[in-house]
Amino acid sequence: MMKIILATATFVALSAPAFAQVTTAPPAAKPAAEDKFTKHDANADGALSLAEVQVADSKVTQTDFDKYDADKSKSLSKVEFSKWAEAKMTPPASAPGR
Repeated sequence: MMKIILATATFVALSAPAFAQVTTAPPAAKPAAEDKFTKHDANADGALSLAEVQVADSKVTQTDFDKYDADKSKSLSKVEFSKWAEAKMTPPASAPGR
């Protein structure tokens, strides 16, 4: 009986620091695409025109822009811009057999 009490007391004493640790989550950061969206939304209308996107990337053509303008509103919403930004950052898949 004394061994059980001693073992339990030892376990509690050694595990106490683990239970005493406080874990805090880091503050939620804004996604980088949203920061860039806000930065390039010059007229603050909540959408990016082709001209505003071309400030971010001068190589963007009307065809590129139309590809991501899913609702054909002639502007990119935050969601559409995020998809465009993700596609720019994702390297293309290699061809089979390479």
